[in-house]
Amino acid sequence: MGVTTIDLRGQTAQPDTAVLAVLTDDQFDLAGHGRDLLLAEAKSNDFFLLGELHGDNEIPELLNVLWPRMWEQGYRHIAAEISPWAAYQLESVPAGKGPEILGLWTRQQTENVYIPAARGANILWGCDMEEVQPQLLIRELANLNPDDPDLRRMVELTKDGYRRELAPDLLSLAKNSTGKRDEVLNDVSLRQNLLATLEIEKNRSNTDAKMIAQNERELLMKQQFLAHLRHRPQSEAASKVMFRFGRNHLHRGYDARGISTLGNFVAEFAIANSQKVFNVGAFGAGGQESLLGKTFDADERSDELAFALLADKAKYPATLYDLRPLRQLLHRIPQGKRSTLQNNLLYWADSYDALICYKNVTPLKP
Repeated sequence: MGVTTIDLRGQTAQPDTAVLAVLTDDQFDLAGHGRDLLLAEAKSNDFFLLGELHGDNEIPELLNVLWPRMWEQGYRHIAAEISPWAAYQLESVPAGKGPEILGLWTRQQTENVYIPAARGANILWGCDMEEVQPQLLIRELANLNPDDPDLRRMVELTKDGYRRELAPDLLSLAKNSTGKRDEVLNDVSLRQNLLATLEIEKNRSNTDAKMIAQNERELLMKQQFLAHLRHRPQSEAASKVMFRFGRNHLHRGYDARGISTLGNFVAEFAIANSQKVFNVGAFGAGGQESLLGKTFDADERSDELAFALLADKAKYPATLYDLRPLRQLLHRIPQGKRSTLQNNLLYWADSYDALICYKNVTPLKP
């Protein structure tokens, strides 16, 4: 077996033969046995966490393959990295009857996950702030309260679109607003989701408060997930939930930044309720992604020693690595004796049960 030397930012690391043997034995073609492994895990777990790339064709295509079978296995909801307002628009407002929704989900993707469902089902759970179009939430709340001067002023400030530097003033106006009328969309108050969005955006606009903003956002995701659980009908009390978020949000444990804790929360929540979680992440080893009109490089091999090695050893265009045997192997090595590469591999093996390496990612068309 040949040994490949991985170089990342001046660091040189050589994987040992035991690690290479595990990586060889526990990688699968996502188009075949890898897909079967994911479906088997979905069946035996209650929460299935997909830490995705953003703005590519590959993840929606994977979802189209997995979701119909997962529906048969008892999954009824997808917790998504979009706001409750956006989820409501995508699942309840016909195309052309409401505003164009910009974000991580397209209307076609939403329609695809509704194919196996009965009419009137509520599949998509918005579990995030409104990052892209908060001006539309402002407009909707103002329409509910036409006599409120603060909301009218907010509409005026955002008539040409939303800009982050407006967040402090918009938040102040929203807090001063005395309009009584509100609307619950996708299980969450429109007013409260707008206030949370503007609070996070206000802190994002302040260099010294960006960590606060990140923690606020993660807390909001958790709170909204729990709100959806509380509102689901009794007939779905035992139903399973899939999560589709960016990979940084769904680590088991804390990610390297120490603030992306949603996946860890779900794992601990499951343990507290005698349930089980499987989480799989994806990374790109080439190609491009496209999001909100911007196209960018999807090659992440230079970001992590582990990604460089996994990409180098991947046999298939889309390779699924089961990281659990690697986790066991690396934990048997005393901490002080692990190499830099082994520590990076262990970080990912502790964070995710499996990783998908896409050798070439293609940009999602608008």
